[in-house]
Amino acid sequence: MKQHFDFIIVGQGLAGTLLAHDLEEKGNRLLLIDSNESASASRVAAGLINPVSMKRCIPSWGAEVFYPYAIRRYQDLEAKMNASFLAQRSIFKLFGNEEDAHQWKIKYSNQGMNQYINAFLKPSSFPYLKDNFGGAMLDSVASLDTKVFLDSSRKHFEKRHLCLDQRFDYDLIDLKRSSYKDYTFNRIIFAEGYFVKDNPYFNALPLSPTKGEVMTIKIPSHQKFNRCISKGIYIIPLGNHLYRVGSTYHHKDFNDLVTDEGKQHIHRQLKSIFKTEYIEVQTDAGVRPTVRDRKPLLGLHPFNPKFGVFNGLGTRGALQGPLLSGELCSFLTNSTVKTQIADFQRITRFLKP
Repeated sequence: MKQHFDFIIVGQGLAGTLLAHDLEEKGNRLLLIDSNESASASRVAAGLINPVSMKRCIPSWGAEVFYPYAIRRYQDLEAKMNASFLAQRSIFKLFGNEEDAHQWKIKYSNQGMNQYINAFLKPSSFPYLKDNFGGAMLDSVASLDTKVFLDSSRKHFEKRHLCLDQRFDYDLIDLKRSSYKDYTFNRIIFAEGYFVKDNPYFNALPLSPTKGEVMTIKIPSHQKFNRCISKGIYIIPLGNHLYRVGSTYHHKDFNDLVTDEGKQHIHRQLKSIFKTEYIEVQTDAGVRPTVRDRKPLLGLHPFNPKFGVFNGLGTRGALQGPLLSGELCSFLTNSTVKTQIADFQRITRFLKP
């Protein structure tokens, strides 16, 4: 007799992992299938939870609901798994020139940024930074150690025998029997990230993947530097003199191979930020499942409602993922939603019979 699951989730990146926790806590029996692909963007992501668009100096889409929900949810999951992967911080926006500084001060007054900017700092406030034009200090920022979160979650589900370490084979789905291999299911939710390109049911979704490279550096001279920095790239403290730096954006070569071009870009940015010396420890690469309009893709297939998708979180996945996962869980289990921020009909525009 085949083993039955309410949901099979394909992919254990950020999206699939968050949804697995939500569905499990609602009492559903679920199975995670994931081959731990090395090009998974979630495992090398910077993990910055930032409600502000640093380029445009405005709150990002839905920031007022995404940010507080994300913080509460990650804290709940830390308690659930007795793990530590969330750090609340401030972020220093380093101005590149006088015009940059001027625009940020204007938008502080008329774009609702006063709720995020704690202070404007004068030039040369930090002896180890090239802050010739000053900067802005923002609160309400956090960082997620995505690797610790995903590894802790994998152990959690493996301990309950709810995780298969293997590549999903679409040819083994039997729709008439609602079965896959030795398992029957009510629904399969695909959260494969970039690998949705190989999915015969959802490969028409308009993903515009980008390859990102993230570097880990060590700054021996810094003892207690606990702020994030933003100037073209993000610099996130990891502790023990280590910092995660990223990331680059490539629209080709979708693999997990680090490029000289990407590393050189990061080094150039670092040299424009720091006066002090640093050591490159490691560089990783992954492919993000971004969407052109930067809006996520989630919901049920319009012609095969036994299949669902949760994808396209992109660079703000750590911020937006928890709330969107909670909304999708409610939609899948009792057809209700708590907010209007998740558009479950959006994918129907891209999928045809």
